[in-house]
Amino acid sequence: MDYLPYFLKYYNVDLQPTNSNCIDIELAKDLLYPGAHIATSNPYEHYHHGIVIDTNTPDISIIHLWGADKDSSRVQTTTLPIFIAGSIDAVGKNLRHLYLVNYDGDTVEKQQTTVEIAKNMLENADDIKYNLATSNCEGFACFCRTLKWHSEQIEKLTNILIENAADIYEKVKDADENNRRDIFSLLQAGPIDALDPSQKELYGDFREKYN
Repeated sequence: MDYLPYFLKYYNVDLQPTNSNCIDIELAKDLLYPGAHIATSNPYEHYHHGIVIDTNTPDISIIHLWGADKDSSRVQTTTLPIFIAGSIDAVGKNLRHLYLVNYDGDTVEKQQTTVEIAKNMLENADDIKYNLATSNCEGFACFCRTLKWHSEQIEKLTNILIENAADIYEKVKDADENNRRDIFSLLQAGPIDALDPSQKELYGDFREKYN
């Protein structure tokens, strides 16, 4: 069982990035630009993020941190249709919404710098190891734009785990290996200092179970 869509729907959580707006895919060539931070998703799913590199190519070229599975994830290039679909095999079958993440005080110079950073990270792809909580696709895109690794959706997911620890503990006690690994990665990023004593005890139980 994939627990993420279940919990997002159960707790009515929207992972849409702050300061982002949904754009018409048909107008992407008019609305996107080199250096744009984009994301794609459907309701109650995680958002996949990337950086637009060139809008003059036939399908718009993008650099993102992605892989068919977490162990093979790396910084690589793709095109907008594949980015939106989730994989080359899903093009024409899976169509997700497209979002543009806006930045205050943005300039053409900052956008150009973003492209340069993304290309540099592509050249050094072997140095970047995927981690759900600390080094994911959103963190990559944010770093290219701000030089800070940050994932808003991971913060939201971690808060859900902590705030609803007892309920979630019962629901996922039989989680498979992939879900156990994801849960533990989220717990590692948890705001431990903000927890009260009872929450810290549950947090400890979580970590022991899913380590």
